[in-house]
Amino acid sequence: MFRRLSLMLCLAALSFSTFADPASDIQRLRAKLLEGFPAYSPDSITPAPMTGWYQALYGTQVIYISVDGRYLIQGVVMDMHDGKRNLTALATNQARKNYMQEVNAQTPLRFGAEKPRHTVTIFTDINCTYCRKLHNQMDSYASYGIAVNYLMFPRKGLDGEGYRKAVAVWCSADREKALTEAKLGKEVEAKDCANPVAEHYALGQKVGVNGTPAILLEDGTLIPGFVPPAELAQQLDAAR
Repeated sequence: MFRRLSLMLCLAALSFSTFADPASDIQRLRAKLLEGFPAYSPDSITPAPMTGWYQALYGTQVIYISVDGRYLIQGVVMDMHDGKRNLTALATNQARKNYMQEVNAQTPLRFGAEKPRHTVTIFTDINCTYCRKLHNQMDSYASYGIAVNYLMFPRKGLDGEGYRKAVAVWCSADREKALTEAKLGKEVEAKDCANPVAEHYALGQKVGVNGTPAILLEDGTLIPGFVPPAELAQQLDAAR
């Protein structure tokens, strides 16, 4: 019985691989998703690692939909055959990596190592306690060969004190000095100028930032919260 079932499953998989038309499936599934969720359009739909399923990306959020469009799964998918790989996390990291071109196109505030072994992008809020703790250890990050590109992420949005402080820092003659003083609790003269703070904030939302500090690695991994210098260096070395 089990041999017969195994043969039937193999034939079903062969049938699927022979007759599947990914372009047609994607077009049909996109229409199905828009029908079910008209306010949201998927950024991409691609075959999932599991036979008979596709994965749709909304920003960095991954959902899985069956090829017939009947079933939808939102959650973590693990590959138990290959070292218990988290397939959802890999897809999410790749989605963030796709945004890295946008991240790298921004003009950051740069600190840390002058000749870095690693470069990270950190979304920061001036009033955030752990952001200040991280910044106070910048010399230690530099000693591990880590450069930090700061992008502004005022946690309370674009109409709060954090946003106004971020703009004041950006519009200062010496931005790096102004940021350090602001993180020490010193007052920064209120100024206004053309600035990318709103763009930084929007980009942070795209890559899934919902708190600060948020550390974005070059491979698309997003680490929420403060990470001590030695631990961050260890993680970066392991990711190489």
